[in-house]
Amino acid sequence: MTASPDPLLLTLLRRRSDSLSARWQARLKASGGNYLRGLTPQTELNAEMQALLDGLAQVLDSGSEAFDRDPDHPLSAALRSASQVRVARGFTPEESITFVLACKESLIEELHEDVALADTRLAATLHVERLLDRCVLVLASSFVAAREEVIKRQSESLREVSTPVITLWDSILLLPLVGVVDSVRAQQISERLLEAIAASESEVTLIDVTGVPVMDTSVARHILKTVAAAEMLGTRVILTGISPSTAQTMVKLGIDMSGVPTRGSLKAGMALALQLTGRRVAPV
Repeated sequence: MTASPDPLLLTLLRRRSDSLSARWQARLKASGGNYLRGLTPQTELNAEMQALLDGLAQVLDSGSEAFDRDPDHPLSAALRSASQVRVARGFTPEESITFVLACKESLIEELHEDVALADTRLAATLHVERLLDRCVLVLASSFVAAREEVIKRQSESLREVSTPVITLWDSILLLPLVGVVDSVRAQQISERLLEAIAASESEVTLIDVTGVPVMDTSVARHILKTVAAAEMLGTRVILTGISPSTAQTMVKLGIDMSGVPTRGSLKAGMALALQLTGRRVAPV
C-alpha cells in the first residue's frame, strides 16, 4: 500500500518555500495584466502567498481536505482575502484565478525536482492538483460574492445620488426624477421624500419627471402612491415635466392624474408653488 504523500509534501513546502515563492512570482509576472503593472505591492503579495502556503501546510498536516466547508479555516480565509483584494483593485476573474493556478504549477515543478518524492511523485502530483483545484473553486466563489457586493453598494450609491430632495424655497421642496423608476427605486424615492417633507414641514412639493424616459402605468402608479403618501403629511404635490408625447401616452393608457396639479415645465410648476404659498417673484 502506497504511503500518503502528505508528510512529504508538507516537508517540501517548508524546505523549498523560497524557491516555490520565486517560481510563483515569476509566473504571475509572466501572466501580464495587473500582476505586471504591480497593482499589488510586493510586501502585500508576499503576505498573501505566505498565507496561502501556511493554509496548505495546515491542510496537509491535518490530513483532511475539507477546508472549503469551514469559512474560518486559514486556507479559506486566505483565499477569500485574496479575492476581495483583487475585486477592489479591478482584477479580472482570470487574473484572480491565476494567483492559485500559478501556485499549483510552481508546486508541481518543485515536487518533480525533489528526490524525496520520487517514489510517490504521481500520487503527490494528483494530490496537489486536487487540492489546488478546490482552492480555485473557493477563490472563484469568493470573487463572485465580493464583486456582487461591490455592485450592490455602487447601485445603492447611484440610487441615492439620483434621488435628491432639494429645498427650492422656504416650505417648497423639489424631487427631480432621472432614469427608470422600478419598484425598488420607487420605495426609496417615497421614503426619502417623506422623510424630507416631515423634517422641513414643506407646504408644496414639486416632483419633476423630465428625466424619466418612460411614463407607463407602472411608473404612474408608483408616482401616485408617493403623491398620496406625501399629501397625508400635509404637503401639496405638483407634478412637472410632462411632455406632450408623455401626456398623449398617459391618456391612451387611461392613467388618471386629475387629482394631481400638473405643469409642463419646472418653471411653470415653481410659479404655481409660489402662488399656493402666497408668494410671488417681483422685479427689483
